[in-house]
Amino acid sequence: MLHKKLLPASVAAVLFAGAVSAQAEISGNVTLATDYVFRGISQTDEKGAIQGGFDWSGDSGLYAGIWASNVAFGGATTEMDYYFGYAGETDGGFGYDVGFFYFDYEGESSLDYIEYALGLSYADFSVGFVYSDEFGDGGPEYMYYSAGYSLSLTDVLTVDFNIGFTDTDQDDYWEDGADSYTDYGVTFGYSAMELDFALALIGTDLDDVDAADDRIVFSISKSL
Repeated sequence: MLHKKLLPASVAAVLFAGAVSAQAEISGNVTLATDYVFRGISQTDEKGAIQGGFDWSGDSGLYAGIWASNVAFGGATTEMDYYFGYAGETDGGFGYDVGFFYFDYEGESSLDYIEYALGLSYADFSVGFVYSDEFGDGGPEYMYYSAGYSLSLTDVLTVDFNIGFTDTDQDDYWEDGADSYTDYGVTFGYSAMELDFALALIGTDLDDVDAADDRIVFSISKSL
């Protein structure tokens, strides 16, 4: 699934009343993190985050979800993400995922926006494309391109590499005068005691934007 977040990967879900069959799967997740970083930019003013969500997925490939986190920017205090989509894999091993996301900000509804996402994967490699026609009320149109590689070092130790590029149609949108930027990260994951630990090294090429400085983020997650 094209889960949205996870330092720097993802999570979430909405349960459809009456739509859960015996073959459907419902799961949950909760995360404690030293920062909530999305596409290289801190969403919590470089402070800690409590996050969690629920996922529903069916045998047909349909899925849906809800995910939440505290945030601290533009008057917003909580982010709620709602999404649904369709995912699957071809006989040749190519994965695909088409998703719709709605970002809802408690305390500042003018920041709400919608994204349309496409993800493709093969073996340990993945690429993604995201489009939004308006980033909040009156905000710019933008596209986000990403690529990643996941490597399992042992049964419990992994390392993930990712790079992304955000391109808006508004000059001087970011604080340093840029209309686009690149984010990148390396995440080391370790599983033990039914918990998932992650240490992420994250950065961007934005200058003079404190929320986009290079940083280290540590998180502990539990699947329910």
